[in-house]
Amino acid sequence: MNQNSSSSLHPSLNIGEFLPKLDTEFEGSHLFVSLSELILEHVFYHPAYMESKEPLDEVEAASINAILGGLDVETHFVSTLTNQILSAVKPNHTVVRVSLSGADSDSFSSLLGGNVDLQETNPALGVRGVSRFAAQPFNRQFALECKVIKVLQAQDCNVEIVVPFVRGLSDAAKIIDLLAEQGLPRGLNGLKVLYTVDVPAGALLSERLLHYFDGVVVNLENLAQFTLGIDRLSEELEYLFDPQSDAVIQLIEQVVKSAHGSNKPVVVCSNALEQYARIQESVTDYDNVDAVVTL
Repeated sequence: MNQNSSSSLHPSLNIGEFLPKLDTEFEGSHLFVSLSELILEHVFYHPAYMESKEPLDEVEAASINAILGGLDVETHFVSTLTNQILSAVKPNHTVVRVSLSGADSDSFSSLLGGNVDLQETNPALGVRGVSRFAAQPFNRQFALECKVIKVLQAQDCNVEIVVPFVRGLSDAAKIIDLLAEQGLPRGLNGLKVLYTVDVPAGALLSERLLHYFDGVVVNLENLAQFTLGIDRLSEELEYLFDPQSDAVIQLIEQVVKSAHGSNKPVVVCSNALEQYARIQESVTDYDNVDAVVTL
């Protein structure tokens, strides 16, 4: 983001920093971490590649072995991610919100050893989020990501877990159980768990979902895409993609009001928040809203 873009962000918004694309322009009180993007940019191999029924080709196998450098997958995966996160944490960060992997099968298939992943007709609406964490062989990756959280806790990071792509109440109940099984029960030593609104159901059910969670993250571009039924990556449909449509703003306002009523925080994540003055205005009447620019 350039210097001029920050001037179009509402001054009352508490803008946090985003990893892996840290922007030194912001010195916010919170750091938001995307494990999906860190895996794609720094791990390079699929964490569940060893579960594949098909052998790796020689080039992939050699590449992964070179990346591991003699370490086992768990040690390399956990240390790579935790080192990236710890190096980004600053004294002004009072909370580090770590989003578990929310990428779809198409993204994960691009990694070395990615043939272990699913071949889905519509990955954007496929096995992702909680449905992925609970499924073989991807629950191994979920366990590794939980290990990252526990290492950060051991380093005295004030970590909050963010659960992506929560589709409904059954997802909420399931993820709380899955986290407890991994030694991360919500509430233990003050551990907070937030969920991400990627689809309209996450907004429409926000009042009830917040009984399971300690806050909510609005993934603006995802919410707009699934609300409007528009592929935001399609150049042919780009002119129709409008995160400031009345439908999207109505859903965001419902989320913010639900969270405000239960005294829980809302984080608005967007890669172009400075362009959306209507959205900024719609949330700045509330004191429970943070924001993250994900450029």
